[in-house]
Amino acid sequence: LRCRLYSTLWTRPRQVTMLTRCSGHSRTAQRFPVPESLFEEATVQPYIHNCFVTVHEGRHVYQFCIFFKRHLRLRANVLLSRNDHKF
Repeated sequence: LRCRLYSTLWTRPRQVTMLTRCSGHSRTAQRFPVPESLFEEATVQPYIHNCFVTVHEGRHVYQFCIFFKRHLRLRANVLLSRNDHKF
């Protein structure tokens, strides 16, 4: 699963591959993303939140699943807290 990662360790977002798990052994089995494979600081906060975002741009509709952590002791993500918000 290809995704864009806005890491607290980098100065720019990067395209990365997220691991997935299968619900069974058949070809029709569902696949589930494993965002834990990409996030740091599991000892501070072991669980990951998610939400769905829908973007309407003209006649196009884009849907994204956003995974994130939120904790007082986590590092601030300078990529997402910039004033210009150009990603």
